[in-house]
Amino acid sequence: LDLRILLLDNHDSYTYNLYQYLSTMTTQPVTVVMNDAYSSWGDFMQHLSGNASPTNSLRDHFDCVILSPGPGQPACSDDMGIVLEAIRSNSDIPILGVCLGHQALGYVYGNDKVRNNLLPDDMSSDDIISN
Repeated sequence: LDLRILLLDNHDSYTYNLYQYLSTMTTQPVTVVMNDAYSSWGDFMQHLSGNASPTNSLRDHFDCVILSPGPGQPACSDDMGIVLEAIRSNSDIPILGVCLGHQALGYVYGNDKVRNNLLPDDMSSDDIISN
């Protein structure tokens, strides 16, 4: 595949497993950017444009975005860096989220994850649903 992939890293070591796998699927180098490498999405877009006026579309540079797993919560801006802005600013490009990245997609589009505090020791057979 000839895909230009932007992989946003939410400070998780699994990101490089994704990177290695994606690198076997595309002829283009996968670009990895830490979620806090730029102070805003606008700064990142400015960087992509070579410090000229920023391009209007991420699509000029990438075909898709992958949001990595990581620690934290989508509702905490310190945990997310530019990720939430990336989602909000790029509805015209495919975005895949893994774990925290997936939670961030849900958060931006109005779904909020809820922590299940039910511990395995507290579960009974009535709590398990089988197909």
